[in-house]
Amino acid sequence: MKSKILKRIGLIMACSVSLMAFTACGETAVAGGDALSESATGEAASESVETASSSDEETVTAADENAETTTSASAEDNTQATGPAAGEESEGEVFTENIIGSSDDYDYELWKDNGTTKFTVMEGGTFKCEWSDINNALFRRGKKFDCTQTYKELGSVSIDYGVKYQPFGNSYMCVYGWTREPLVEYYVVQSWGSWRPPGATVSLGTVTVDGGTYDIYKTERVDQPSIDGTQTFDQYWSVRRDKPDGGAVDLSGTISLTKHFDAWEQCGLELGKMYEVALTIEGYQSSGFAEVYRNDLKIEPYTEASDIEVTVN
Repeated sequence: MKSKILKRIGLIMACSVSLMAFTACGETAVAGGDALSESATGEAASESVETASSSDEETVTAADENAETTTSASAEDNTQATGPAAGEESEGEVFTENIIGSSDDYDYELWKDNGTTKFTVMEGGTFKCEWSDINNALFRRGKKFDCTQTYKELGSVSIDYGVKYQPFGNSYMCVYGWTREPLVEYYVVQSWGSWRPPGATVSLGTVTVDGGTYDIYKTERVDQPSIDGTQTFDQYWSVRRDKPDGGAVDLSGTISLTKHFDAWEQCGLELGKMYEVALTIEGYQSSGFAEVYRNDLKIEPYTEASDIEVTVN
């Protein structure tokens, strides 16, 4: 113990001599002060080291926490950025080629002879469609039947619709379908693109219903595609005289299909057993797109229409 004390006294005296020597030579005491701070009071130096170490550990810990937070946030951001887009799961099934199917109590069909098409089948009878470079394409969503009932036996059919409709060229937005015995393709055309169908010069009559007046036509298709292969068959038409809302892109309203059937019967047009009723977008040698955001098809017990005005030519 005694020898240790003597060694420390000797060290302090040596340091004092060094300081006096540096000062005598006109040097600043900064260097000696640094030397003192490094060698003086081991307890203070130890505390400084421990404080620095503790500070470093806190810094590292904080950095780690920040890194974890950043990584977690980044991971969430990346998941949101690269995961399914909002509402993508509800966008539905996409078809680009001919298809017949059913979902949500609605049947659907895409039919084309050639060209580029995209048909997105969504919930509750709704759908989207796009077409380009086509000859003829039909996108439809509704009900198919077993051809055992006439339209009166089936019931009164109506469709409440909402459609964003943007054709470029020849196209129809309509209720569409077929009957058998006789084989008939029918249209109730609510709006159209660049050409008002069907091109016939003389109508069989008119019907005023659902706030619009429609011309009634009959045309013939010879050796053309049908639900029964290539056939010759009649087409029945109700074509609205004016586009609803002056040809607006966003259309909504009601098409009381059975009331058109009643009017056709008064004009001498016979329908067969019901095969199909569908809200339909058709394109012919054109391009365009549409979104059917409402397609509420209702079938109620049949009653003969008393609120329509029919003229027979």
